[in-house]
Amino acid sequence: MSAVPLNAIRVFVAVARHASFKEAAAELFVTPGAVSRQVQGLEEHLGVPLFERRHRAIELTQLGQLFLAQVAPALAAIDGASDRVRRLARGAVRVDATPTFALHWLIPRLAEFRAEHPHIEVRLGTSQGTIVRSGAVDLYIRRDPAHFGGLAGVPFMTEHATLVCSPHLAERSGWQAPADLLAAPRVRMRSRPDLWPKWLAGAGLGATPAADFIEFDNTILAIQAAVEGLGVALVPRLFVEGLLLGGALLEVPLAAPFESGAYHLLREGEAATEAAQVFADWLRGRAGGG
Repeated sequence: MSAVPLNAIRVFVAVARHASFKEAAAELFVTPGAVSRQVQGLEEHLGVPLFERRHRAIELTQLGQLFLAQVAPALAAIDGASDRVRRLARGAVRVDATPTFALHWLIPRLAEFRAEHPHIEVRLGTSQGTIVRSGAVDLYIRRDPAHFGGLAGVPFMTEHATLVCSPHLAERSGWQAPADLLAAPRVRMRSRPDLWPKWLAGAGLGATPAADFIEFDNTILAIQAAVEGLGVALVPRLFVEGLLLGGALLEVPLAAPFESGAYHLLREGEAATEAAQVFADWLRGRAGGG
C-alpha cells in the first residue's frame, strides 16, 4: 500500500479544525475545490469517509475523529522538528571580546548587524587577558598582542586615546595649557598603564608619581568616574563616542587624540564558518566607518 500523502493530511487537519472547506481553503491559500479534492483523495486512499457532508456543514465521522486524534499530534511534531532544524541551520557566530569593547563599542552596533543579516545570530561572550583557546569560539577580539594566546591577529581598527572630563569639571577648570593638568584630578586605569605616560611624554611633561592619580581597575570604571566628575580621564575615544555626543563627557582641548593601539580579530586556523566570515567582514567595514 502506498504511503499516506502528507499534504492531504495537512488539508484534512485544517478542514477538521475549521469544520469548513471554505475556511480551510482560505488558511491554505487554495480554492475550496482543491481542498475538497485533497480530502476526497485521502478518503479514497484510506477507504473510509472522514466527514459527513451536510447541506451547510460538515462533521467528522467516528473514524475521522480517530484519524484526527492520531495524525494531528504527529503533524505538530513534524512541524516542530522542522522548525528546530531551520533554527539550527541559521548561521551563528560565537564571538569573545574584552568587556569594555563589547559594552562601549560592539553592543551599540549589533542592532545594525542584525538588521543587515537577520539570519545570523551573534553569540557574544566576554573575557579579558590572554585568550584561552576554545573550540566554542569562532572569533576573538583583542588589542594587546600579549593577550593573543599564540593566535595570529588581523588588525581591523586603530585606537586613539583622548582626554575627557565631565562638563561640570570643565566649567570650573580654567585649564590653559597641558601643564595645568598636573594640578588637576586625574583618573587612570590599572588595565592601561601605557596611556598616561604616552600623553605626558608627548606633552613634554615627563613622568608623574602614581599617587597623583585616582586609580581604577579598568576602563569601564574610569569612564564612569569621569562622567561623575572625579577627574580627567585618558581613555580610548571609541569607547566614549556616545557619551561625547550626548554631552555626558567633553574632550579636554589641550592635546589631540593620539594613536594608542589597534584591535585585532583572531581565530583558530584558517577555516571560518560562513557566518563568522560575514561578521568579520561587517566588523571591518563598520570599524572603518566609525
